[in-house]
Formats: sequence, structure tokens, C-alpha cells
Amino acid sequence: ELFTLYAQGDDIRARFIVHLSDFTTDRSATPSRVDKPFLEQSVAMPEDVSYFFPRGADIFGINVRGSVSIRKLLGSRRVVRAIRTFNLTHMNRGRNAYQASHCYSVADYMQADLGVL
Repeated sequence: ELFTLYAQGDDIRARFIVHLSDFTTDRSATPSRVDKPFLEQSVAMPEDVSYFFPRGADIFGINVRGSVSIRKLLGSRRVVRAIRTFNLTHMNRGRNAYQASHCYSVADYMQADLGVL
């Protein structure tokens, strides 16, 4: 699952799967180059964000705690662009589960539109 929401007490937490290269300081897929300051500034409190490295090249997982931090993270153009890019990558991998619920032309259009952000 590329995006999940979970109940956490009276609030929620979220998990995002994206490309590691969209969250490194030099756009490489190098785990030691994660842009930690960007991630910490993208949420309400630095302790609300954590990350992990799932199996696979250029794969990155972000955990966010609390609806306020999730909302702030999703307000970042860089984050939204990364989510769109990752989804488009997976839609274009050939026959898969994403084909049934995604439209290539809309995703391509949205991705192309990012140049004006």
C-alpha cells in the first residue's frame, strides 16, 4: 500500500511510500543523504515524522503522527509532487492492481502540470 491511515488513540497516523530520491539532499537513492531537515520542517513537530527503507531500489517510507502533521506534510508541494511521481511510476509498471483505479492520462497531465508549481 502506497498510502495508509491508521487510528492512533484519539488521532491518526499515516504511512507514505515514495521514491527515496525525492527526499535526499542530492536527488540520489542514497539512504545516508535523506533530507532530515526538510522532513522535520514539513510536520508540526519534528518527533511526528520518522522514516524507513523498504526493500527495493529507490523506495522510501515516511511515517507521520497526528492529523496536524499529516495535513502540514500534504501541504508541501515537494511532498505532493513526490507522491504523484511515485504513483505514476507504479501505474506505468505494466499490468498491476493500480491500473484498475487510476487513469494514465489524468496522472500524466497532473505530473506535467507540476512544472508551473
